[in-house]
Amino acid sequence: MSALDARTAPVAQARGQDGEAALTVLPLAATTKIAALKELVDALHRQGAIADSLQFLQCVLEREALQSTIVAPAVAMPHARCRAAVRLAAAVGVAPRPIEYPSGDEARAVPVICLVAVPAGAADPYLEWLATLARRLGSPSAQRQLGAGATVESVHALLAGVRLPARNSDCCRARTLRSDRLADQMSQTR
Repeated sequence: MSALDARTAPVAQARGQDGEAALTVLPLAATTKIAALKELVDALHRQGAIADSLQFLQCVLEREALQSTIVAPAVAMPHARCRAAVRLAAAVGVAPRPIEYPSGDEARAVPVICLVAVPAGAADPYLEWLATLARRLGSPSAQRQLGAGATVESVHALLAGVRLPARNSDCCRARTLRSDRLADQMSQTR
């Protein structure tokens, strides 16, 4: 494993019902928006959630140009529904210093970027998952916590219990990841 791979290896993952990583939280080495998005796209590609990383990055950038994906003062949530996405998954990057993040007609420095990959044929209930992630990361208590200094562990704790779709082919069914299971997974990845 190279030094870059070790630095960007996921610290915490929540797995979907099929055992594949559905939500990964990792430290970002990037200092710019494009580099951060590329780092997160690469993480999703390594997980097998994206078949073509360049095509997916292009879809994300096109979506970013349409409307702001900044969901809270400390959080951006870029996402794209794209043929390059094999399954619904998210990679959440935590930057040591906030990254200047222009999106749509808005720009902010954000320490947390949550990139969501959505398969082109995914059923609409994936929007509930996006909304849940946005509410969790954008809540006043989360913003206070992130404002005090975001860490991979603090972001993963904020996302504990988020209902994840059980399968891409069946986005309507969902299950809850229990906090103890996430804590167990976090300790195994350290």
